[in-house]
Amino acid sequence: MSNTRTIARNAGWYGLENVVGAVVTLFTSIAIARSLGPAKMGYIIYVMWIASVVSGLGGIGIPATTSKYMAEFVGMGDRGTARYIYFRTLLLQAGLATLATAGILFWVLRDANSDYKVASVLVVISIWPAMVNSISAMANVATEELSRNMPASVISTFVYFIAIAATVVLHWGVVGVGAAFFSMRMVDFLVRFFPTLKSVLTWETTHVQPPGLSRRMMMFAWQSVASLIAALIVWNRSEVFLLKQLCSDIRQVAYYSVAFGMADRLLIGSTIFGSATSTTIFAQYGRDKSRLSAITASSFRYLALTTIPLHFISTALAAPALLFLYGDKYSGAVVVVMLAPLLCMPKAFMGPVQSLLQSTEKQRYEILATLLAGIIDFGVAWYLIPAYGAVGAVLGSGAAQVAACGMMWGIAIYLFKVKLPWRQVFKITFISILASLTAHYIAVQFTPLWGILLGGSASLVVLFVLFYVMRVLESEDRNRFQILIETMPKPLARPMNKIVSLLIHPAFATSECDK
Repeated sequence: MSNTRTIARNAGWYGLENVVGAVVTLFTSIAIARSLGPAKMGYIIYVMWIASVVSGLGGIGIPATTSKYMAEFVGMGDRGTARYIYFRTLLLQAGLATLATAGILFWVLRDANSDYKVASVLVVISIWPAMVNSISAMANVATEELSRNMPASVISTFVYFIAIAATVVLHWGVVGVGAAFFSMRMVDFLVRFFPTLKSVLTWETTHVQPPGLSRRMMMFAWQSVASLIAALIVWNRSEVFLLKQLCSDIRQVAYYSVAFGMADRLLIGSTIFGSATSTTIFAQYGRDKSRLSAITASSFRYLALTTIPLHFISTALAAPALLFLYGDKYSGAVVVVMLAPLLCMPKAFMGPVQSLLQSTEKQRYEILATLLAGIIDFGVAWYLIPAYGAVGAVLGSGAAQVAACGMMWGIAIYLFKVKLPWRQVFKITFISILASLTAHYIAVQFTPLWGILLGGSASLVVLFVLFYVMRVLESEDRNRFQILIETMPKPLARPMNKIVSLLIHPAFATSECDK
C-alpha cells in the first residue's frame, strides 16, 4: 500500500475518532461552563490541568518509545522484537503510573480546597488508566492501524457525555465533573487494552534483540520526557499555573481555558493529518529513510492548505461564536478568543517536523528549540499576566509557539534539506486574510448566530474563488485528493470530488493531459 493511501486511510479513521470526540466535548464543555460559571470553572480547570500535565508527562517518554521502535521493527517485518518492546514498555509504564498517581493523590488529600476535594481525588485517580492506556494506543499507531483506537475513544467519549448530562440535570456540581472525567478515562483504558493485548499476543515470540537497542530506547525515552517537560511550557497551557499564581481573578483561568478550548477545536484537522503522517514517517524510517524529507515537505503543504484559511476565518468569527455558545457572562474573554486562533496556529504544523526529528533520533534539536521558546513564553506571560490577565497569557503562549515552530522547521530545512512551498504559503495567507476580512465585515452587522452563518458562508465563497483564480492547487493534488475521497462514504465523496475538480485550474488539467 502506498504512503499516500496509508495516510489517507489512517486520517479517515483518526478523523472520525476525533470528530466524534470534538463534537461531544464541545457540548459538554459548554454545558459545564454555563452550569458552574467562570469562578467554579476556574478552580476545577486548574486541578484537571495538573492531572493532565502528569498524565501527559507519563504518556510521552515510554509510550513515545513504544510507538517509535515498534513502528520501526514492524516496518522491517520483525514483529517478534515489536512484541518484546510492547510488553517491556507496558510493565515500565504501569509502575510509573502507580508512583505518579500516588504522589499527586497525596498532594490533593493534603492541600486541596475542601469544597473540591472529592472531585479532585476522582480527577487524580484517572491518571493511572490514562498513563497505562497510552501504551496500547501507541502500539496501534505503530502498526499503522489507527482504526483499532477508535472503539475505545468513541465509547469513552459517550460515557463522558452521559455523565456530564446527568451532572447538569441533577446538579452534581464539581463532583459530577470529576466522576465523569474518571469514568471516561477508565472506560477508554478497558475497551482499548484487552483487544490490543489479544492482537499482540498473536505475534511471533522469537526475536533477536539488535545490539544497542536497549540503550537507544532508553536514550529516546529520556529525550522524549525532556522534550515534553519543555513542551509543557509552550504547548500545554502552562499559563494556567501563572494565571492562578499571578492574577487574583480566578475567572481569568476560565476565560483563558475557554478561549484555547475553542481554538483547539480548530486543530482537529491538522492533528488528524499530522498523526496519520507521523505514523507513516516512523514506519518509513524502517523502510526507506531517503523519502523522509519529501514526505515531511508534502505534509507541510497540505497542512497550510487547510490550517491557514481556517484559523484566519475563525479569528473573524470568534467573538460571535463565544457569545452564542457561552453567553454574556463570558464576554470578558472576547479579546482572548479573538487572539487564540492565530496564536495557536503554529501548533498545527508541528506534527510532521517533530516526527522527522524523532524518527531520526535527533530530538535534542527539538528539546533545544522548545526550551528557548519556553523561556520566551515564561518571560512574556510573567510580565503581562499581572496587568492583562488572560490576554497576557495568550500572548505569551503565542510568542512561544511561533518561536518553537520557526526554529524546528528551520532545523529541518538545514539538516534534511526539506524544501517548503513558500510561494504557495504566501498565496494561501493572502487569500485567507481577504476571506477573514469578509467574514468580519458581515458578522458585525448581525446577531451572533446570523453573523456566524452569513459571515462564514461569504468567507468560504471568497476562499474558493480565489483558490481557483490564483491557482493554488496543482495537478498532482488531483490524484492525492482522489485517494482520500475514495475512503469517504459515497454521499460525501461525490460533492468533494466536484469541489476538487472545480478548484484545480483547467491549465493544470491540460498540462497533465499533454504529459
